[in-house]
Amino acid sequence: MESTELKKLFRIIARTSSGLEQNLEEIERRLKHLRLGASLRYEDLEVISDPQYWPFQTHWMWPDRRQIEKKLGTTAAFFKDLPENESRIIRSLMAIFKNIALVSIILRFARPDFYAIYSFPTLQLLRIERGKNAVEEYLNYIKEMRILKASFGVNTVAEVDEIVWTIFHYQGRYINDLLKVLAKNLPENLTAKELMLMLSTNPLKIAKEYLKRGDHMTAGFWAAKAFESFLENECRQQGIYVSDGAYKRSKMIQALHQETLFWSRMENRQLLYDTKAHRNNIVPGIKDFSSKDTEDFILHIEQLNQRSAQGRK
Repeated sequence: MESTELKKLFRIIARTSSGLEQNLEEIERRLKHLRLGASLRYEDLEVISDPQYWPFQTHWMWPDRRQIEKKLGTTAAFFKDLPENESRIIRSLMAIFKNIALVSIILRFARPDFYAIYSFPTLQLLRIERGKNAVEEYLNYIKEMRILKASFGVNTVAEVDEIVWTIFHYQGRYINDLLKVLAKNLPENLTAKELMLMLSTNPLKIAKEYLKRGDHMTAGFWAAKAFESFLENECRQQGIYVSDGAYKRSKMIQALHQETLFWSRMENRQLLYDTKAHRNNIVPGIKDFSSKDTEDFILHIEQLNQRSAQGRK
């Protein structure tokens, strides 16, 4: 998924009421004094809502000037050091504006490096965890957008916001690419079906995700698949072929420690057999096992992967 392509599409589909491209960068420029420590003024709100830049007035409205102008003086230095103390600052802004969407718009233009506009389409598309209140929900929202910043290859959270907004409007064309990004960075946001589709080649990651969700039985199933995948890949790397059939797993372990110098070392051989013992203890459908059993099994598989990587250096 090319972020440059999506940013171009954003400019095409995001228009002002006059049909011109939005100019969000100019709003950011005109609010530079907020990043230097100035307090928010009502004139700043009028800059943000200016229809020549974007169609703010189609969706939102600022509170009446007489209701909030005196309160705006309390916002001095709010935006300079963000995201430090962001929870307190967002709650203070909520006390003035009473609306998380309006607060998010101010934050997005005052500090585009860290903030995005709160919107239900984006919330639903990214499967953001709902909060106990509006502030907690917005904090969840921007936390996950910050995580996605590197994957999209952009410098600001505001750019992530634009990209996800564009994907929402082009649902079918880019949704699978977005799911791949979520699978890599935020697997907790995927459904069970999407985990299987997006991470089928990484069963260990699926196992760890199910363990986080509190389903150690399913986690054990995927960990067993990850162990089998490790053995097959390791045998392939070592030029060992073991035919399908009964006891294939045991035969692969035996071949690795008998036919390779690396896996014949006592500590490495012991790790192979210990991991197999953990696997035999948690095979779903055969016996009961605990979350701790699954955790230990996953830990052993991770250690095998680390040893294997060291052995190839």
